[in-house]
Amino acid sequence: MSIQDNFRLAMRRYIYSVSIMSNKDNADNPNAITVSSVTSISMDPPSLLICINKSSRIHNSIELESKFCINLLNNKQEDLSNICSDEDMYDQRFKDENWNLDGIPFLKNAQANIFCKVDKLTSYHTHTIVIGLVEDANYADEISTLTYVDGEYK
Repeated sequence: MSIQDNFRLAMRRYIYSVSIMSNKDNADNPNAITVSSVTSISMDPPSLLICINKSSRIHNSIELESKFCINLLNNKQEDLSNICSDEDMYDQRFKDENWNLDGIPFLKNAQANIFCKVDKLTSYHTHTIVIGLVEDANYADEISTLTYVDGEYK
């Protein structure tokens, strides 16, 4: 097996929380993409790291100082995660009635919403590493986070 195959199989042992990154482009069109690569960097300043594939539709709308939201999904939002990860279903991403599209798009019924401003962008091969400064956050009282491990939702 190649190092890529071994690495892929090793990474399937990690348990990821599932989120949707949402924003608006310069023409005020909403974008959303399912992401599992979200990491807290620090509390001072509050900041997140997100990795976005350069081939994704949302990629070109992510610019320095632009705003976005990380919507941490709850365990009843598997279908929405699948929609936001499938390019063929792009036109269905904002049909869910729980989207608030005023300002930065966010899911009203998400496990949590973390609103950020892009502070730094770093290119790394097929992806861009996005550093976001947290400007606001809210969360549901009950913890029921959607997770993904070994190619399946849990």
